[in-house]
Amino acid sequence: MTGLTTWDVGRVRVMAFDNQEKMNAVSTATAAALARELCEAASDRSVGSVVLTGVGANFSAGGDIQSILDTIDSTDSFAESDLMSAFHDALTEIWDSRLPVVAAVSGVAYGAAFNVAMACDLVVCAADVRFCQVFVRRGVIPDAGAAYLLPRLVGARRAKDLLLRAPVVDAERAVEIGLVNEVAEDASRALARAVELAAELAEFDDFVIAMTKKSINTASDQSLRGALAHESALQSATLLRSGAAAGFEQFRVPPGARTHSHEETT
Repeated sequence: MTGLTTWDVGRVRVMAFDNQEKMNAVSTATAAALARELCEAASDRSVGSVVLTGVGANFSAGGDIQSILDTIDSTDSFAESDLMSAFHDALTEIWDSRLPVVAAVSGVAYGAAFNVAMACDLVVCAADVRFCQVFVRRGVIPDAGAAYLLPRLVGARRAKDLLLRAPVVDAERAVEIGLVNEVAEDASRALARAVELAAELAEFDDFVIAMTKKSINTASDQSLRGALAHESALQSATLLRSGAAAGFEQFRVPPGARTHSHEETT
């Protein structure tokens, strides 16, 4: 049993952490399964987007404690790197996927699960959500991409507050500081809204969505000059496709016709 359940809603592939007895805690096997499912979804042209959520009341309590204890007790010197690698693979699959990934988060989203949600492209949370970068409370440094993801989302100062003090963040605060896009009344409505947003994204040109996501995700890793060069390369590839021509053809002015203002045509 992998601790992950999947189903489709139209072109939306829903993936849900499913370990309710442990508040959907994520084991090495679950993180590895998530990475595999994300890879398979990206390879399936019938899938246009992904929703990541948790079964029941909670998104996820983070890394499974027993799995972490087993790692600490293991005589296998590679066990710890295997545990981290599983989370890292899942995170990079979300980040690098051609598919937009929307998180539907309710209940607890602690530790590594917090960061998995933050790696997603859009986040809808339920009003009862509780985010916490619990790592320092457990005597370990923040992992699962925390130091990379949070400063990009909320700035260095707020990221340090979240990581050094490990406060519990409610829905109101989460939307205020930019951790989430929207707040829904409860878990079921958060999931429904996430599926709605994912379905909307799946209606756009797959290639354009993928290139837009890639442009945003790589921009902060470069200088402005580098980001502009990367943007130029991606846009050139996009404009060579027939979909771009179709999108602009409606604005073509016949020879001799009166030209419209920018406001009229866009």
